[in-house]
Amino acid sequence: MKMEEIRLGDSVACKVKEDMDAPFTGTVEKKYENSVLLDITDYDQRDKQNVTELNFKIVVNLKAITKNFGGGVEPEPEEADDEEAAE
Repeated sequence: MKMEEIRLGDSVACKVKEDMDAPFTGTVEKKYENSVLLDITDYDQRDKQNVTELNFKIVVNLKAITKNFGGGVEPEPEEADDEEAAE
């Protein structure tokens, strides 16, 4: 998956070997250079303890994202610089 294809708030399906035993779904909260911070929203019951230990948050490499269900939006660019320049 490419970073350009992912927006904040998107719901994505992932599979990671390190922290979770089964595939799971999460919502993109923050984008990094090659990974995203997810809020885990749907998971297999055998991962319940793992999810609890992770506080329902996980950083996932873009390569681990198997599907993007969409639903997110890019934030509006901040106009603070324009307002300061006008003063």
